[in-house]
Amino acid sequence: MIKFFRKIRQKLLTENKLSKYLIYAIGEIILVVIGILIALSINNWNEDRNNRKLITVYKKSLIENLVQDSIAIANGINIINSEITKIEQFEKRVSNSQEPLDTILKIARFEYEFRISVNNHFEKVTYEVLNSTGHIGLFTNKLTKKMKELNSLQDRAIYSANQSFESYRNNLSNYSHKYPFSFRNNLIKNNTRAASVVWNNISKSEHATEFNALIIAKGDVYRLALGHLPDLKTKTNELLSELRKHK
Repeated sequence: MIKFFRKIRQKLLTENKLSKYLIYAIGEIILVVIGILIALSINNWNEDRNNRKLITVYKKSLIENLVQDSIAIANGINIINSEITKIEQFEKRVSNSQEPLDTILKIARFEYEFRISVNNHFEKVTYEVLNSTGHIGLFTNKLTKKMKELNSLQDRAIYSANQSFESYRNNLSNYSHKYPFSFRNNLIKNNTRAASVVWNNISKSEHATEFNALIIAKGDVYRLALGHLPDLKTKTNELLSELRKHK
């Protein structure tokens, strides 16, 4: 095709038909420009189509992540509220007991759950991929802003949870150096002769203050968590709703 046009140009030049040559040259330029514009349009169309496919894949993955987070947060709030209720019941029993030190001892030995429930993980993989690849820009400014706000809330919640858990773990470690309790890999288990020997030789008043410190540390973990989780739940569900409406 290029050779064909070149022959026409050469023929016009050799015949000294300059005006026709100029008209032809302008027409050829216009055809080239039109060709370039068509090629760009096809390229843009392909790029838009690929971007729409990417958005669909990312949106599906984000929704799956957020659904998991929403369920985990709701379960975490329920567990924490249940644990706080138990602690409040312990407090009432001790306050109303005629032998409060013995009541504390009984709670510590047979009723208290030394494990603790902490929400320190969120499904952030899809968001991190979006951020690292720059594909987060495929979404609207409104959605991008909501994703970044939620990620910031998640990071603060994780930091707070880890800090408060570390405090509880330190208290638990100090407690375990003096008092046996039911836990995995524990040589001195409840209802054993070894446990009875240890418990029968402790100072009840000293135990009461150290167990109280443990209860306070656990309560702090839960109070701090409840300062983040309800807002996280709301923001997670808001983003879910926006993504499901996004086309």
